[in-house]
Amino acid sequence: MYLGKIPRPGIGIRIPEIVLPEVVEASRRLAMFSTVMLSFNRETAPKNYIESRDPRFFYFGHTGTSISSYVSMARDYSGRLGVPLEVEADHVTIMGSVERALKKIAGVKVEEPITDGEAEESIRYIREELREAREAGGVDFATIDTCDLIDFSVDKAPLSDVEARYEELFGADERKKLEERYVGTHCFLGDDRHVCLNFTRQDVLRLAVKFWRSLEYASRVYSLILNENGYAPGIEVAFDETPFESNPLEVYFYLSELLSRGVRVDFIAPNIGFKKREDYSGRLDQLYEAVSTLHSIVSSMNVYLSIHSGSGSNPYTDKGFGVWATLARATRGRVKYKMSGVFIQLLLEVMAGFPAGSKTRRLYEEIYDAVVDHLARTVESRGALYSSELEAMLEKYRSSRDSYNPRHDLFRHYFYVFQAVRDDKGARWLREELVEHYFACEELRRRYSAEMQRLLERLAYTFNYAGSALRYRAISLGGK
Repeated sequence: MYLGKIPRPGIGIRIPEIVLPEVVEASRRLAMFSTVMLSFNRETAPKNYIESRDPRFFYFGHTGTSISSYVSMARDYSGRLGVPLEVEADHVTIMGSVERALKKIAGVKVEEPITDGEAEESIRYIREELREAREAGGVDFATIDTCDLIDFSVDKAPLSDVEARYEELFGADERKKLEERYVGTHCFLGDDRHVCLNFTRQDVLRLAVKFWRSLEYASRVYSLILNENGYAPGIEVAFDETPFESNPLEVYFYLSELLSRGVRVDFIAPNIGFKKREDYSGRLDQLYEAVSTLHSIVSSMNVYLSIHSGSGSNPYTDKGFGVWATLARATRGRVKYKMSGVFIQLLLEVMAGFPAGSKTRRLYEEIYDAVVDHLARTVESRGALYSSELEAMLEKYRSSRDSYNPRHDLFRHYFYVFQAVRDDKGARWLREELVEHYFACEELRRRYSAEMQRLLERLAYTFNYAGSALRYRAISLGGK
């Protein structure tokens, strides 16, 4: 079901067989509306890519769950148990490559925009993704991500170069409309502040050139979603997959341009300084001020904030002491908070706590060894996932003598690899073995379920998501 702008968690179900039942149970027990999601560029893929043995597609849908399986499983489980879930196509992305997207998970900064050829190939691939989703029943919600088309070089370019490009890209009438729309002061009344943004002509030039490709493709992806999904889903825009924090002028300009193009946005996800699988290390008062200001701006435009990269350094830090409470206060609870990797990280931590020599612990060690071995071969061959950051993590791990620590930087950033590795027959043997063992081992299920319910409960009560299914009444006005 489409939940509109109701505040809720976005929960990544990277191994749906294991994670989905826990999400349904928590949503039922806490009377909470929830969104389940998988990233359509990194985590899931059309069935033919999932089953392919072509090495070019090794990381496509690295979780091993196809789009059709994900959508149908979520809908079936929700329907049978009578718990409404919103099914989201997360990060429907214009991307250079899946490997480029995966590198961002480990904190690798990528600033170079992708080529037109890569962007057009992404459009073809997105169409293929959406058609498979439609055959399984369609998605209720989609997040559009065109961050790879942002031209960050504009920020440092001489104004004369930017102005020449501005005149090349936009006709005289369009330039006049842009400057009339933005140059000057724009004010927004928030819950505890009055925010005024002051745009100079120079600001408008730089922002227009910096974002034009990203905005054009976001509009194209939006149209593609409407045409291919079978019905109009809710829309979120990812503005966080960037190497720098978003400033208020950028967020307002980008969102305003999307709305002017007819893109109906429910949520926008700016970069607020969160790093994937890291706790927030900044000052909470500064986080409050930044998020509260952004909330004042976007909520005045009938859009709310979505927070991405919500997983912390481990499943028990909740992104850092006081961070969740600060975000809840800054947005007055009108926020969507997304987490994904933490739920598999939690499963692996639970497995690591089993006695040495037990079947659960042996499987955990097998997974760990497979991840390290794959990464070592990647560094040695300068494979698709290679980066200097990965090489440094691997060297640090080798010199640490910290074997099988689930919180070592190397493992917590790259554990997802185990779901992608195949045997000689193309089977994702570790993923399959984990699912089989999980349902065969009652103690593992009991421990994981208890920890998952505690984690989701902390999230629900801190953000006041608990009781949302009872608190919000759906009222539809107008139309037939």
